[in-house]
Amino acid sequence: MKGVKSMLRVWAAAAATGVGLLALAGCGNAGVASGSQPSSASHTITLTYDYPVGVSGPLAQIMNGMVARFNQTHPGIHVNPVFSGNYVQTLAKVETAIQSGTPPAVAVLNHTAVFDLLHLNAVQPLDSLVQSGDFYPALLQPKVGGHYWSVPFQRSTVVLYYNKALFAKAGLNPDQGPSTWQQLVQDASLIQEKTGVTGIEIPSDGTVYWEFQPFAIEAGQNLAANDGVTVHFNSQAAETALQFWVDLSHKYHVEPPGILPWNTVPDDFERGKTAMIVHSSGSLASIVQNASFPVGVSFMPQGVGQARTNMGGGDFYIFRGISPAQTQAAETFVRWMTAPAQAAYWSMHTGYVPVTSQALQDPQMQRFVQQHPQFLVAPEQLQYAEPELSTYQLNQIYEIFDSAVQSVLDGQTDVKTALNRAQQQAEAALAPYRTTGQ
Repeated sequence: MKGVKSMLRVWAAAAATGVGLLALAGCGNAGVASGSQPSSASHTITLTYDYPVGVSGPLAQIMNGMVARFNQTHPGIHVNPVFSGNYVQTLAKVETAIQSGTPPAVAVLNHTAVFDLLHLNAVQPLDSLVQSGDFYPALLQPKVGGHYWSVPFQRSTVVLYYNKALFAKAGLNPDQGPSTWQQLVQDASLIQEKTGVTGIEIPSDGTVYWEFQPFAIEAGQNLAANDGVTVHFNSQAAETALQFWVDLSHKYHVEPPGILPWNTVPDDFERGKTAMIVHSSGSLASIVQNASFPVGVSFMPQGVGQARTNMGGGDFYIFRGISPAQTQAAETFVRWMTAPAQAAYWSMHTGYVPVTSQALQDPQMQRFVQQHPQFLVAPEQLQYAEPELSTYQLNQIYEIFDSAVQSVLDGQTDVKTALNRAQQQAEAALAPYRTTGQ
């Protein structure tokens, strides 16, 4: 715990200046990773790079430092990062730029945005980058039209965080989080009884569908198929999962009622106001750094079957409408950012999954996870991960489902009514794409 906090403080000072980042962080070899040789071009190629800042932690600083390092080691290329808000906001911004004829050269967008981007004919196929990258198969998008359209970068799973000190104080095993929904309720109730601290918080704004999806999967069915047009919002599994969410507050009284903001849930956990939270593995480094107690991380508790989770996070996309020289420069940038040294560095400093097996085997990564095994939970969970909700009209579909869940949590309607309405609205929005297939 102390070691990772010390490392992150050193990193923060380096990232604030954008100078010497990887060397100060003990990753001095990153500048000579695959694809990182400086260009000999006589002029500088400028790339606009849109990046979403939408999870807990100083990601903008980390990204600024990595981009600065890339620019230093590639004098023929200059990448300008643009921080565009969360995933939904960044996708909306990029789509507007595409429609106005001014796309960025490269962007990290939610990996589920692929259908909308293809509908806009906005992105270039990236088969050679994907096939040469040794990426974990679970992180790869299914091919659409025979091609890979994005490269995994900041990928995550939904995990359970728990306060080991409160577990011990309540007489629970501090080295084991709850493994089932029933045990989750029991542990949360016992902690409240013994310590007076809230049992659990689950975010219910921002990306509600994403935190909800593992519960639906564990109840028996994912929220969507992989064809971009089929959703299962009113399935029995979704009803079971949403009723469990409601019951956490209104039946078991182990979670505060109402809407819990994405960004404040980690803060509550770090301050000892709640014993457990459900959140992104991409928040891990920040949580470990800021918490004053030992942090436990475990798989999502299982529902009716085996423990499951869903994939999350963003991929690199390279856009049409840029010059061949910019395309080549963008490929160099993406290759450098996802090379083992940078992928390991990114994972150690954020909690995102190291996207290649080589990154996980990086010597510094190996030493790091020996001291901080929490960072291995998300990679180990990949074998139980299912695809994230992905459709055409992505932001609209997310809004439909998120609003349905929130209307139930706010007490405005019941589970069945809300999910049936969401199913009808989603089917209406997706009907044109189901007919045309594009």
